[in-house]
Order: sequence, then C-alpha cells, then structure tokens
Amino acid sequence: AFVTFKYRVAAEFALEAMHCQTLDSDELLNIRWAYDDRNPAVQAMAEQALKDTLNEALQAQGISLTETSYHYPEEYHPNQAAPSEAERRFNASA
Repeated sequence: AFVTFKYRVAAEFALEAMHCQTLDSDELLNIRWAYDDRNPAVQAMAEQALKDTLNEALQAQGISLTETSYHYPEEYHPNQAAPSEAERRFNASA
C-alpha cells in the first residue's frame, strides 16, 4: 500500500513507528520509502494539485489568470531573439 503525507516529518515519524512491527498473525511489516507512485490516476491528481497550488499563489499575489482578447502586433515574435545593438542601429538608419 502507498501512503502519502503532506509533511516529510510526519512520514518519517510513521516510518519509524511502524518499522518492524508485527500484525496479528506475527507477520513482520517491511516499511520502505516509495519515491514515485506509478499509478497514472495518482500522477494526474498530483499534477493537478501542483497546478492548483500555483494558481492560488499567483492569485494571492494579484496576478490574473483570465485570458484577455489582446492581440500582439504582427511583427512581434516571442521566440525570436531580440535584435543586437548593431542591428537596431542599422534598421534605424535604413
């Protein structure tokens, strides 16, 4: 079984408390760290929780996440490198 804790200190306490404990039928518990849950549903939930936390933090800072109808000028290309100083001077003189 996988158990998820919000705080690492709680996980460490639980690990120490349960390590080498026995069940009713004298079965010894083997407690270990699990780093990633491979269940796709759990991964999707974790990703959504991270997005929600980010959105809440941005909204708490007053950053709006609502899309606007603003359209960039045709000559604006965000992936294009900014022109160098020499290119700006050449274009200004042309």
